[in-house]
Amino acid sequence: MLRVLEINEPEALSHVRGNWQRLWEATQDATFFQTLEWLQIYWKHFREDKKLRVLLVLDDQRLVGVVPLVVVNESTRLGNMRVLTYPLSDWGTHFSLLAADPQVTLRRALQHIQETPRDWDMLDFRWLAESDLELNLTAGAMADAGYSADQGVWNETVLIDFEGTWDEYLRARSPKLRSDIRRNLKRFEQTNRVTLERYRPQGKLVGDCDPRWDLFRQATRIAEQSWQGHSTTGTTISHRAIRSYIKDCHIAATELGMLDLAILYFEDRPVGFCYNYVSDGRVFGLRRGDAPEARHHGLGTVLTAMLIRDSFDRSDKHLDMGPGSFEAKRRWMTRIATVGRMTHYPLVAPRVQLLRLKHWWKACCDRKSGRLQAVASSKSTVS
Repeated sequence: MLRVLEINEPEALSHVRGNWQRLWEATQDATFFQTLEWLQIYWKHFREDKKLRVLLVLDDQRLVGVVPLVVVNESTRLGNMRVLTYPLSDWGTHFSLLAADPQVTLRRALQHIQETPRDWDMLDFRWLAESDLELNLTAGAMADAGYSADQGVWNETVLIDFEGTWDEYLRARSPKLRSDIRRNLKRFEQTNRVTLERYRPQGKLVGDCDPRWDLFRQATRIAEQSWQGHSTTGTTISHRAIRSYIKDCHIAATELGMLDLAILYFEDRPVGFCYNYVSDGRVFGLRRGDAPEARHHGLGTVLTAMLIRDSFDRSDKHLDMGPGSFEAKRRWMTRIATVGRMTHYPLVAPRVQLLRLKHWWKACCDRKSGRLQAVASSKSTVS
């Protein structure tokens, strides 16, 4: 008989750190954002107006699943809504519970949510992978627990699959991009004017956890010189509002062996960076930037090409370039992946039902405008 223990303070999770790691390793395609280290950092910096609800699912005394949830206060045109969801907050593109048997674990966790006082207006599982949607994992668990589930699209993300070789990938690009890459690599790399330093430590367990603050500072300075230095979103690595969060994540990712930081040098000067997280060959591009000097010489293409070629050499699996800026990323990508959501709108909450109609109408407009068809077309074109 499975039972659930709910934890509301991250400090209380320290005693399950080893079991959390065991479940992380058993979870398909788990990322840096599903580690206990990241959750504790996230809560340290962004806990305001939120309630943490981490559900530990136990079989007798053995931990068999972890469902990290958070109640977030979100402002909508219909007023403030309390949303029970995963704690990713769009720092990454995918999230899931941790378990060897995720559907059974999620079903039991949802039953626990039913049995406790409702402190939320809407249950919204966001950042779901395509495999989750295809296997009916979250939707099935919600139905088994007695929740209605409306499927939707939260976002789309651009991926580069590192299948085959660099030369095969290059031949599949457009003639113009292929020509640009070859010309620029010959112009800069073969004359030793550009070099790429890619730092990927193996982690604290093997004694390879130097944070390389020199590279971090170079990336931050480049970000300040790029468009990110003028951004008001507060989500760039150079933004003071989140710099301490990024630094804490930098240390944690280094110690876990999940940091992937690349700096492009032009005539020995740092002019471009890619700041990534990596786990089991799956690379997630958090941020990238180019100094004005790099843009002047057209080195953005060189940075991306050298990074991709290096990933082929390392036998990486894929690079998630993140959502947005599809036109700029289209020429590099091999596919677009849907980021799904499963939402439960309680019948007893009239405002939430109005929000459900709004979401339904937006989905209809997307279909009518052809946005989703364009995404589907892009998928078929590049697959």
